[in-house]
Amino acid sequence: MTLRNTFSLYGSLLTFFLILDTGLSTEYQWSANIRSRLKSDTSPLVEPGSVSSIYEMRSRIGLYLLNGPISANFILQDSRILGAEDNYAGVANTTVSSFFHQAYFNFTYRNQLIQIGRFELALGKQRIMSKNNWNNVGRSFEGVLIKDKRPFGEMLIFSLPTIESKDTYHNDQKDTWLNGIYFKYGLSGLNNGSIAEIYIMDFQDSISTLSYSTYGTRIEAGIRTLTLESEYALQVSKKISANLASVNLGYKPESNGFVKNIWLGYDFISGDDTSTVEMEGFSKYFGAGHKYHGFYDYTRHKKFMNHAHEGLREFNLKWNLDFLFETNLHVALHYFNSGDGNAHYGQEMDLIFKKIIFDGISLEQGFALYRPDNDDSILNFVYLMLTASL
Repeated sequence: MTLRNTFSLYGSLLTFFLILDTGLSTEYQWSANIRSRLKSDTSPLVEPGSVSSIYEMRSRIGLYLLNGPISANFILQDSRILGAEDNYAGVANTTVSSFFHQAYFNFTYRNQLIQIGRFELALGKQRIMSKNNWNNVGRSFEGVLIKDKRPFGEMLIFSLPTIESKDTYHNDQKDTWLNGIYFKYGLSGLNNGSIAEIYIMDFQDSISTLSYSTYGTRIEAGIRTLTLESEYALQVSKKISANLASVNLGYKPESNGFVKNIWLGYDFISGDDTSTVEMEGFSKYFGAGHKYHGFYDYTRHKKFMNHAHEGLREFNLKWNLDFLFETNLHVALHYFNSGDGNAHYGQEMDLIFKKIIFDGISLEQGFALYRPDNDDSILNFVYLMLTASL
């Protein structure tokens, strides 16, 4: 999509909805989010002693439309690395395309909210299903989502074709699908926000031996100043047997002070045993990465996109502190090992400063220091991010 076509699309949408507003009394609301991020380049292709940085820009403009029982949401996104070759900066040529990050409509049928289109789907703590917001593009799913609220909680049912293979196989049986059901239950008698969740997901791959089912449960329960957040999941099929476990204990002081909260956590992701026929590596293909396992992209424990990896055992300690000038300081220490515990990957320390400059404008500065095992060098990663929301 050229820049001219992008402006044409914006103009057409604006004209269309203004007509709806005057002709059908349709309610609508605009929103915008622009994120600019300068970060250090940690690619192994960076020459020793050299400095390389990357300047990312992500822009989103949204339109929410409501007309009686039907609502629709459109979020147009432009994601790019400033100065990238395919931007053709200063050259009269076609640049990278803008696209709809989300485009869906809702309607209610028999007390069920039905959502159809392209949308974000972040479930639980996003270990299994994530919107991947750290990424400059983010993640959207396409398909159908049904939300059914009951007195005991909420049930989500979704059917998401992730790859339509008609261009290769012309066979519905070769399509890749992710289907699931997710239950949420509120836990009364505990702190506000305490919840239990149960989910079942079925991933159908075009290669049948890579298809599997995921069964999991998560709990987040608080009593006064203490909170337990834990999750366990299994992935099973004829060829796959993998599991994930996470236990996090949090403490939040009753009085507002320098320490906002402290978390002590343990994460386990099973790794593949190459001596067996089964695949034991737990796949986090749709899950979050940076959200849990540090900010330095250390290759030995960052890729859980399939079942052929060494897994992970991670201990972490995290603080949220009220720093100077109403700045939030997040401090995290990570200790990484392979899934079987035999290989030590290294340690990481993260320092993240977040500050709301004024309403709608926030600034974030992050530092990550990584020390690989058996290596005296310190690998570093730095980023500076400015976000504006309207």
